[in-house]
Parts: sequence; structure tokens; C-alpha cells
Amino acid sequence: MDINPEIIGFIAGGLSSSLFIPQIIKILKEKSAVEISLVTCIIGVVSSGLWLWYGIIQEHISMMVTNSIAVIATTILIICKLIYNGEKT
Repeated sequence: MDINPEIIGFIAGGLSSSLFIPQIIKILKEKSAVEISLVTCIIGVVSSGLWLWYGIIQEHISMMVTNSIAVIATTILIICKLIYNGEKT
């Protein structure tokens, strides 16, 4: 059985892209992002941005889609960090 590499790419990239979503939900519920590292978020957005660029150059749709989602999710996490960086209310 031959599996299309793009399918594997979508599965792997989808899982990686979804890593930050539970954290975003937690921050929004608790109104606190004290425990989040801004440096980690910045590294994440830069890394995903570079993978997105690579996917565009290589014309890999799975890399383009999943890393676009990762850039958006990580950017939202950075915004949440900046908004909710104080103590829990």
C-alpha cells in the first residue's frame, strides 16, 4: 500500500499546528499567561514561518497549510501573552 506523502504531511503538520490551541483556550479561560514563555512563542512563530516559506518554495501544500495555521496560532498565543501577562484575576 502506497500512502501519498502529502497525507502524512497534513497529519503530522496538523498535529504540530494544534499544539498551541489548548494553551490559547486555557489562557482565555483563566485570563492569565504568566506561565507562558514569550521567547518560546517567538521561536515557534519564526520556526513555523520558515517552514511555511520552505513549503512555498517546494510547493508542498501540506506544509503551506499547516504552517500557516501554526503561524496564526502562535501569533495569537503571543498576543494573549502580551494581553494577559499579569496575575490571575
